[in-house]
Amino acid sequence: MAKLYGIGVGVGDPEMLTMKAVRALGESDVVILPRANTKNYSTAFEIAKGYMKEDIEKVFLDFTTVDNDKIREDDRLEYSKIVNKLVKEGKNIAFITIGDPMTLSTFVYAMELLEDKIEVESIPGITSFASITSRLRTPLLMGDETLKVIPIAKETDLVKEIESADNLVFMKVTRNLERLKEAFKETGNMDNVVLISNCGKDSEKIYYDLENITRDDISYFTTILLKKGGVRQWQKYFS
Repeated sequence: MAKLYGIGVGVGDPEMLTMKAVRALGESDVVILPRANTKNYSTAFEIAKGYMKEDIEKVFLDFTTVDNDKIREDDRLEYSKIVNKLVKEGKNIAFITIGDPMTLSTFVYAMELLEDKIEVESIPGITSFASITSRLRTPLLMGDETLKVIPIAKETDLVKEIESADNLVFMKVTRNLERLKEAFKETGNMDNVVLISNCGKDSEKIYYDLENITRDDISYFTTILLKKGGVRQWQKYFS
């Protein structure tokens, strides 16, 4: 029987895909492209397209951004039906995702609703926070330090979260930038953060000073690293 691959393609650099991901992409007949709008564009596809068959079939899945659990559940059920049908037709499917398929990924929602007999393989990719720390030559954590990864929601108590760990990674930053800046100031951490937007792309931006940065300066693909031990001492290793 054919197989469904969940393939992480990292955050921007095609050379950072694993050899296993490259092989699976080359063997796939269909590529599933999750998107949050109706434009026929996929960042994940742009990263991975060089490793796919030229005539690969593209299937776009529109994931809603509406804050409605019923709509999201209905969408996910419909997507699982599409995947089930394609696998039954004997097609190997590459479901590609930014970052890693098991980390804040739409692939998990599709996988949960698949029929039991369908073979699934998850191929890891480099997450945004692994990529940015390497890009900045800044350690994610060291020794006995603690780490939290926080995808920010409306109800997230940012000050409480900041006080609970030595190192924090903030995701879903764009809509919450002003809230984050206020929390950094309140906890005395404005000098302990670095923001990177579009890591690994030509449009990459890096900011150690967030005071005058607005959401218009950054993209959806933005991550902030907070290190209570400081971030600026590592700048000498970054050029």
